[in-house]
Amino acid sequence: MPFAVHYVGDGYSTDAKLMGRQAVGKSLFRALSRRWSDADVFGFGRGASRAMMEHLRSEGFSGRLVWREQGSVSPPPGFPGAVYHPGPLPTALAHDRNREGAGAYSLFGVTHTLSSLGAMDSLGEMAGAPFQPWDALVCTSTAAVTLVRSLMAERRAWLAEHYGATRFSEVELPVIPLGVDVAAQARPPGEIAAARQALGLAPDEVAFLFAGRLSFHAKANPAPVYMALERAAAGRRLVCIEAGQFHNEAIAGSYRDAQAALAPSVRFLHAEGGDAAAYRQAWCAADVFVSISDNIQETFGITPVEAMASGLPVLVSDWNGYRDTVRDGQDGFRIPVTAPPEGGAIDLALRHALGLDTYDRYIGQYSMATVADLGVLARRMTELADSPDLRARMGASGRGRARAEYDWPVILDRYQALAGELGRLRAGAPGGRVDWPLRPDPARLFGHFPTRRMAHDWTVRAPAGRETALEDLLQLRMTAYVLDPVRLSPDMIRDLHRLALAGPRTVGDLMAAAGGGGRSRLRALLWLAKLGLVDLAPPA
Repeated sequence: MPFAVHYVGDGYSTDAKLMGRQAVGKSLFRALSRRWSDADVFGFGRGASRAMMEHLRSEGFSGRLVWREQGSVSPPPGFPGAVYHPGPLPTALAHDRNREGAGAYSLFGVTHTLSSLGAMDSLGEMAGAPFQPWDALVCTSTAAVTLVRSLMAERRAWLAEHYGATRFSEVELPVIPLGVDVAAQARPPGEIAAARQALGLAPDEVAFLFAGRLSFHAKANPAPVYMALERAAAGRRLVCIEAGQFHNEAIAGSYRDAQAALAPSVRFLHAEGGDAAAYRQAWCAADVFVSISDNIQETFGITPVEAMASGLPVLVSDWNGYRDTVRDGQDGFRIPVTAPPEGGAIDLALRHALGLDTYDRYIGQYSMATVADLGVLARRMTELADSPDLRARMGASGRGRARAEYDWPVILDRYQALAGELGRLRAGAPGGRVDWPLRPDPARLFGHFPTRRMAHDWTVRAPAGRETALEDLLQLRMTAYVLDPVRLSPDMIRDLHRLALAGPRTVGDLMAAAGGGGRSRLRALLWLAKLGLVDLAPPA
């Protein structure tokens, strides 16, 4: 395995949240568990080695997890020279790496939503230090890389104008799409027939499927789809299946109201996104996949690729990442989209930046100014509804494209090649450590606060009569709350106390006898001194 995985939060699970980023992370984790099923897999993070190993085992992994704790400066033997993060790279990761040495290893992340304030701020940070030319941000589409380059250029221009900055780190910005499990998306004929029967679909009914978050303001507004379906339903039996989750009952009610008002001739079905069997059934029963995205929070769009892998023709808006994945007239149809001219929405951005509008309101307002061509949409729906041969031909084309371009083994090959390229760029990197600005050592920053600071020539003595007090203090919450099995363990404290009880010696000698004067041992000694278990005295 040529890179380590930063195992963090909900980046690889949909248990807490079912959104595109989590679904892709879950799929990636399953893919790498299979790719290196009996080999060494490398993990990186904070106190999550057990969780990562359990996750790997749940995916059938039988190899060994080699873990590196974040914040350590000594990687395990054989640890790779690149770390993957399941999103835009946080600056903290780069600062942590730089304190070991700017060339210690490479970092690479991946774009997801780029419209939020946090995402745009992170891109601004990536426009300069602490990132290095051997770091990378994988952009999932040409739309994403264009946006990233634009924001980074604006940030650099601002820094040059206001601060005279001239030196900037240019990270790599490769375009690598998100992956899907093509085999898992296959729809056997028997399963298709069973799903249609279970949902009560007649042979002459054509089912259009939307799958994803059911949020008209933050994902895709379905009103144009409903209106186009109503136009296409003249003389046809059309069904619209919406597979996903509503955030609350109020939003669900708004969908039902719009369906009744805008598409009374269309039959609607809902498949709960949190129910794996119902969600799968919806996919198997469908004839056409439709996603008329109109929201700036979308930069790639995984569901059309899943639909292509499923052998479904896709009907999408000519929007962001869809323009890369869906070949118009081959795998399906892309519907033209019209948006405001430049300068036509700056007030929306300012209101959100000033906290006057929420993020959902910001992206929702822009969504309502983004127009998919309703006439073209209705005509394409009609064409697909009327021609089983066209549906079959486009579905087969899309499945072939998904297998060749978006299957996880293909994407992992590209990640592997990227890790190799970053390694070549890092080969000539300087080895010196770089401090983290505004995050200094508190012992230095606040060094003028105390009366004095301990040094290695100070004498350590263990007072008589307190030999048995240590264990009580190790159990007392008020004094033991700082203990940590890695950085400040009870055993470390016990060893130091035992050595101190053997007789007076200098701090330096005590540290040497304990195995070295690391930061943790020095703080462990001060813990003992704070609680009266040892006395510290400077030279006379």
